[in-house]
Amino acid sequence: MTTIGTIGSRIKQIRKARGLTQQAFADRLGLKQNTIATYEIDRTFPSDRTIQDICERFHVNESWLRYGTGEMDAETTQAQKLTRFFADVLATAPDERSAFIAALDDLPPEFWPIVVELARKLVENIKTKED
Repeated sequence: MTTIGTIGSRIKQIRKARGLTQQAFADRLGLKQNTIATYEIDRTFPSDRTIQDICERFHVNESWLRYGTGEMDAETTQAQKLTRFFADVLATAPDERSAFIAALDDLPPEFWPIVVELARKLVENIKTKED
């Protein structure tokens, strides 16, 4: 998939795809909300460091972000997904995710297969409703 547009429009696309406000997106990058706003309207251009941070934090293909070529989401292994998820949870805790993980920690091991199946069904239902 090739995306036409500016880096600012692609930053906005990432933010919206992740369901974040400009403030939440900025917080995760250690930036100010107005900085994200200026990127999105192409008033300013993000530094190489910011581009790298966006790619790492939101698992975005750098070539797509810089030039609009390829897919937005970079390929990842399960281990990479988990590492990113838990790093993000720790960086933003306390939130609903950290509360959920704490509740899971109290669950006896024999209930894990049930939780996994419920989570998969929930994801399927959400995807069905989005389509």
